[in-house]
Amino acid sequence: MGRVVSGVLSLLLAGVVFAAADDGFLCHPKAPATASFWDRKVHPEPPLPPLPAAGGTFVDPTFRTTIMRLTDEADGPNNQVGYSYWPTFNRDSTRAAVGTGDGQTRTLYRLDPVSFTLLGKQLVPPSPSGQMQWDDAIWSGTDPDVLFGHTIDGKLWSYDASAQQYSLVKDFATAFPGEYQWQMSKSLDDNVFAFTRREYGTWAVLGYMAWRRATDQILLNESTVAVDEVHVDKTGRWLYIATGAGGPGAIESRVADLLTGQIVADLTDDAPDQAPGHYDTGRGTIMGDANWINAITFRSLAAPHQFRTMLDLGLDWTQALHSSMLAEDERWATVSFFGDGGDGLFHREIVQVATDGSQKVRRLAHHRSVFAGYYDAPRANASRDGCFVAFTSNWGGSGRWDVFILNLARAGAGPAS
Repeated sequence: MGRVVSGVLSLLLAGVVFAAADDGFLCHPKAPATASFWDRKVHPEPPLPPLPAAGGTFVDPTFRTTIMRLTDEADGPNNQVGYSYWPTFNRDSTRAAVGTGDGQTRTLYRLDPVSFTLLGKQLVPPSPSGQMQWDDAIWSGTDPDVLFGHTIDGKLWSYDASAQQYSLVKDFATAFPGEYQWQMSKSLDDNVFAFTRREYGTWAVLGYMAWRRATDQILLNESTVAVDEVHVDKTGRWLYIATGAGGPGAIESRVADLLTGQIVADLTDDAPDQAPGHYDTGRGTIMGDANWINAITFRSLAAPHQFRTMLDLGLDWTQALHSSMLAEDERWATVSFFGDGGDGLFHREIVQVATDGSQKVRRLAHHRSVFAGYYDAPRANASRDGCFVAFTSNWGGSGRWDVFILNLARAGAGPAS
């Protein structure tokens, strides 16, 4: 396909702030001193370790990271995290939201993040207007008890998990009659929300919109079929619009400035832009897979035509990946690799990749999911404090799906051999 970009391009990162050490989060994992954390050896998967019951822990036999099995047979056969940019964990990592049973029921698991124990679970009841869409429900960035979700009738709700009560945030039915919202995205301060717009009954894509809660204002509204999903960055200023288009010269994505309500950039799938796919956004930034150069890139949304390479994957085209920038410390991003290739570098691993262009990789665990379709992908996503990573696995093709949690505060000293 395309030629691998050489060198590191300049990147404008004005306004990007990383978490301070005294901000109240539980822990701040740093790049370990042991070089084996980011070695470039191929580590084939050893035999599957036996699984404990839900709440039990075990150690990854290769990378020595402690793993909790969060769900088991008592939760049903299909337990899933949503996606790598939809948070499983609430703000302080005391709850994890999971699709359980048939994969559609939302269950909240109560956790003690210090002792790394499972304390209990509760089902999320239907809202007054029906069951919330489970996979794109998003935890509040400010209140650890609150989960935002939407229903098929155009209503946006907040659910207080402590009080077990719903509050209506917005009814979009008047402004968008006959439509429903899809693939919700939200700023970290719970103020800017964005959705794909779809027609109720036909499910046809109608466009997308972004809305500011504080002023009850539609910031951007476009009617178009050329949209797959939209994503607000953490600050609420930038909207990344994935068009669903691909191929040489195709506009794979667009960037909008929500302060002005204007599209500021179109990004080509191939050169020169290498638009990021399987992406996530940070504070004014975005990272993701550039599929023409087989690399993970990082760029500012204020200058999206410029990018630097986070990780060059060379000539191995057998693996796909998902990305998570949910951690407060954006010096590292979480990446989960999946695919049907044999043994190879990073195959079926969950890793952290430095965003500074150094190409350092902290290898965390094999996820043990045998990939045959979308729901087999681990879709690993990081906690806000950066201490935990949740993922889905069918555990060697067992015929069921469970959710697991990596404890990065209990990561080992590197590969066992």
